[in-house]
Amino acid sequence: MNTMTMSPPAETPPVQRWSARRWATRIGLFLAYAFVSLVLGALGFSIVLTLLAAGAGTVVIWIGLPILVGGVLTAHGFATVGRALGSSLLGADLPRPAPKQAPEGAGRARRLVTPLTDPQSWLDALWILANFLLVLITFPLALTWAVGSLAIIGGPVSTLVLDRVLPEDDVNGLGALLGAPEQYQLALDIVLQVAMGLFFLLTVGPLVRGLSAAHRGLAHGLLSSRYETQQRLLRTQESRAAGRAAESTALRRLERDLHDGPQQRLVRATMDLARAESLAAENPEKAGEVMRQTREQLGLTLDDLRRLSRGIAPPILVDRGLAAALTELAAISPLPATVQCRDVELPEHVEIGIYYVVSESLTNAAKHSGAQQVHVDVARIGDDAQVRIQDDGRGGAEMRTGGGLAGLAGRVASLEGTFTVTSPVGRGTQVEAVIPCASRSPMIPRCCARVCACCSKMPDTRWWARPRPAPSSWPAPWSSALSW
Repeated sequence: MNTMTMSPPAETPPVQRWSARRWATRIGLFLAYAFVSLVLGALGFSIVLTLLAAGAGTVVIWIGLPILVGGVLTAHGFATVGRALGSSLLGADLPRPAPKQAPEGAGRARRLVTPLTDPQSWLDALWILANFLLVLITFPLALTWAVGSLAIIGGPVSTLVLDRVLPEDDVNGLGALLGAPEQYQLALDIVLQVAMGLFFLLTVGPLVRGLSAAHRGLAHGLLSSRYETQQRLLRTQESRAAGRAAESTALRRLERDLHDGPQQRLVRATMDLARAESLAAENPEKAGEVMRQTREQLGLTLDDLRRLSRGIAPPILVDRGLAAALTELAAISPLPATVQCRDVELPEHVEIGIYYVVSESLTNAAKHSGAQQVHVDVARIGDDAQVRIQDDGRGGAEMRTGGGLAGLAGRVASLEGTFTVTSPVGRGTQVEAVIPCASRSPMIPRCCARVCACCSKMPDTRWWARPRPAPSSWPAPWSSALSW
């Protein structure tokens, strides 16, 4: 039975409960981080600043270049230690950006000065200065609040001890300074100390969280922000390569389908029309029979072209949405399939990517899995769209070069998404694709757009439509469509 379920978005995970142990550990780790950073910051600031100043002052006589290189390399070393401290003590994710490499075949001098042309080298030096100035503020604050919070117990105890040990004339507490009666001075001292300790105790946690966030933000902005930029650039390059490969594969498949189907039928129809033309005068009945056969061939050709156009841009996806399109796929699937599609808004190119992932996965499951049931789940998680196809077949599926799963991986990669296949032997196969909703839409080949607009009879206002000449001016042979 083929069904579709509309369900509400997934619930957010429960908030982690407060723990005294975790609270105390966070404070202790920050104090350790701040103390080590203070020591290393003082050392790094003095060494790096001295080297950079000496190098800048002597660069006119060329000896300053090696000194400058030494300064930025020293800053790089301190920054590496800072990343390790931030990751281990503050729990910050501080990956190291890839260093700039000298061009291939560069000389010794060019390789020497390459660290000076790397923006990360100067960001490392700036971090040493900024982090040292910041820790000069944050460490005394955190230490004051941590020691002050101990006053909730240590203050009253020390007051009682001193009251017992010191002579009465030498005991001058807060009560005496405030002019309280002598019999109430000791009690007032204890109450005020407990109140001050309670204030520090209640505020030390938020203070440490804020100070930790300041250090993590500074370290991320100066030490690791370029890593994210490099990763985005790498993903874009991979996405473009995957998009070009997927486009090339789609063109080859379209060319093969056109050659094996509509083109052969059109060639036969052309020959039949020539035959009917020659028989028209001598044997009109035979010519009419040939014309009827030709008309049937042209009808089959039109069906083939409409099938191809639906594979390029399914009309139901545009007209009725993703849920209806997936329901139709489940209805025509040879295997019993259920679809769970949450009511979410997705960009059009993401919906098309999900549609093809589900379509190809259902086809693969019907051909190779030996499953009895397939389940499709589509949801939006944050800024990503997730589709998961799970069957109960024999498993053991692998992504082979040129196979259907590899083609799907390329299509998802062209949308800057991730594609995973989990298929343990005997436990079914799970195909999962996660596509960012902000990903770019892959280019649609102009030949695909023209075939779709021609054969599906879709209005030119749809997203895949492109400016094109009137049908009467199109080339006659369908095989030339790929060269437009």
